[in-house]
Amino acid sequence: MAHPLRRALLASLAAGGGLLLAGCAGSLGRSPPPSEGPRVSSTNNPKAYAYAVISVADMEQALALWSSRFGMQIVVRREGRDPALAAVWGLGSDDIIDQALLRTPGMAQGGVHLVRFRLPGPAVREGAAATDLVPKSVDIAVRDLPARHAELAAAGYRFRSPIGRFETDGVVVDEVHLPGPDGVNLVFLEQQGKPEPVSPEGYGVAPQIVAISPDNRREKAFLEQVLGLEETSYHRFAGPEVERTIGLPAGAGLDIRIFGDPAYAYGRLEIVQYEGVTGADLYPRARPPARGLLSVTFFVPDVAAVLARAAAAASSTTASFAAPVDHGVRRTIFGEARIATLISPAGLRIDLVQR
Repeated sequence: MAHPLRRALLASLAAGGGLLLAGCAGSLGRSPPPSEGPRVSSTNNPKAYAYAVISVADMEQALALWSSRFGMQIVVRREGRDPALAAVWGLGSDDIIDQALLRTPGMAQGGVHLVRFRLPGPAVREGAAATDLVPKSVDIAVRDLPARHAELAAAGYRFRSPIGRFETDGVVVDEVHLPGPDGVNLVFLEQQGKPEPVSPEGYGVAPQIVAISPDNRREKAFLEQVLGLEETSYHRFAGPEVERTIGLPAGAGLDIRIFGDPAYAYGRLEIVQYEGVTGADLYPRARPPARGLLSVTFFVPDVAAVLARAAAAASSTTASFAAPVDHGVRRTIFGEARIATLISPAGLRIDLVQR
């Protein structure tokens, strides 16, 4: 049986030069699932992100991966300008030239929003260290991980390490990491005895994304008080073995928390903090037109209610964050809807679309 600490250490070693420990936290901090399994719903869940925004240099190449290979359904494809969304993102009216919204078949949340900018920028995670503050990884649930690994390897994809198997409190997870296009780290995982909803091709995108935080207590206060998310999992790791293997100073540790809806398996946020270490703040890089994982979008029934909670929480020292921006009603790829933007204490951009 692999102890969760040993799993973390092995994962960090397998990451090579990038020390991808935080990306491995996808199942490191994962709670045992509800006994009835994940809920598949066609309705919007405000506690789960609807889409993770990924900026790509080549839309056709991206669709070949996310749609053709992973089997995600294209909900909307919009080639050409989207001046209203460009304005929300602080861009010129002609700067967005192609978009696609994709979801795993049967899932209403946890999709990806692929966007191509007229002049794509550098990758957000280019040259990033393990402890740097940045949106880090996208989790992908699979069926038959060895087969998925083999087919991706045959197609020319190069993984960071062999498949690892880890067991924590009776939960067995197989997991492997792939440096994806545009600097996005992809984490493929399969939990034994708990088949996640996947496409006919055997892939399910995306149970959760991983982001690095300098202070998980502040991030927790924000996600709970403002967005109304629930903490579905919490683990902390510390001690000489962690320090020695990851290269952390004495007294440092690792704090991992997952937020979302405990009854819904997709669209969760995993927040990772390296305690006792100061990482470079790369969140300013995660702005359009940079390439890679940029932000998340939540569909909420009442934007005004979220903004009111944000105003109430702004006075709390445990949830200090930048003032929200209310963009009003805009007609974008999401249709005509009120849109607002929040920036978490760590720096993660969260767009709200009223639906």
